[in-house]
Amino acid sequence: MISTLLCAITLAASPLLPLHTSGKNLVDTNGKTVQLHGINLGGWFVEEIWMTPFQNAAKKGDPETIKDHVSLWGTIEKRLGNDAMLRIRNAYRTNWIQDSDFKRIHDAGLNHVRIPFLWSILQEPGGMGWLHKAVDMAKSHDLYVVLDMHGLPGGQSNEHHTGEANKNRLWFDVDNITKAEDAWTTVAKEFANEPAVAIYDLINEPMGAPNPAMLSIVYDRLIRAVRKVAPEKVVLVDDGYKGFETTIHPNVAGWRSVAFSLHFYNFDAKTPADHAKALNERIPKLQELQGNRNAPIYAGEWNVEPQGTPGATSGMIKGFDKAGFSWAMWTYKTMAVGGPMGQWGLFHYPGPADAINAFEDSEAAILGKIAKVRTENMEPATGLLPVFRG
Repeated sequence: MISTLLCAITLAASPLLPLHTSGKNLVDTNGKTVQLHGINLGGWFVEEIWMTPFQNAAKKGDPETIKDHVSLWGTIEKRLGNDAMLRIRNAYRTNWIQDSDFKRIHDAGLNHVRIPFLWSILQEPGGMGWLHKAVDMAKSHDLYVVLDMHGLPGGQSNEHHTGEANKNRLWFDVDNITKAEDAWTTVAKEFANEPAVAIYDLINEPMGAPNPAMLSIVYDRLIRAVRKVAPEKVVLVDDGYKGFETTIHPNVAGWRSVAFSLHFYNFDAKTPADHAKALNERIPKLQELQGNRNAPIYAGEWNVEPQGTPGATSGMIKGFDKAGFSWAMWTYKTMAVGGPMGQWGLFHYPGPADAINAFEDSEAAILGKIAKVRTENMEPATGLLPVFRG
């Protein structure tokens, strides 16, 4: 009886298989095409202040001084000390995303998560352990992972989501490029033999690159570094909003197992229908360029805000699926100081957050507020879960 039960459990298990590219598709080791449908775990290892419960100033009317990861944890460390800062940061990460969140994502009908992280997590005590924990939780719920380096040494743009706003020094200091190679070598080696880690997203939104040529040079260096330790893992190349047509053809560069990451936001939309309309108008040109490159396309970030509705979200998903693009919506959850922000989160806190004041709150007060950031205290954005479940 026990033997029969164990056999049944073994047969029921469906371990995630490694993915690789085959022409314009992602395929597993059985040759089955795998289209990734997923969501970003924003705000976890890269705290974007606009969508997380942190005040950006001590009091209303004060100049904003907390605008990114570096200023947030620097402010807390300066006030409360390094040990307290580490306790608070670990508590925040422990509560923001939990094992139950990966179950929710799987139950929503999705098959992967994109996990943004900063290169500096590798310098933290236990930093690599956080990445392992994330991958292990995803794997336990049959979810693939895209490891997305959201911020590289020196910063790849002036944006706050690189971890530190207004730097953009990756492209101009060769030491930063070397550090980026070292960072990706470390991460790539660590997860080279982990099938659940489907893709390495090498540079998130490299819009600060001075030109497409420099962007291609840095990608070439990073890809070569990764290939020394992870010969088969799929890697992503992002156009940096410079246009898909500006990206180099993988066969010209000698790159293999490469997919292209494009992000889709339409902040000028005037109606919900404008989102799908704009996407569907772009798709023929994107498919032409994709055919020339003979590589998959991954919509690594997208949303239908402003003008977000379940219908607009459904229209985007149908457009991606029909084109054969993999995708990950931004983002899984939001807990904003000012309250819910439309459909930016699949889940959101129903009212204004109990804002964490890094300038004045005690460690105990901050930890008490952090306990409220769990998804169990949130609600689904109206009508979105049925869209994902089909």
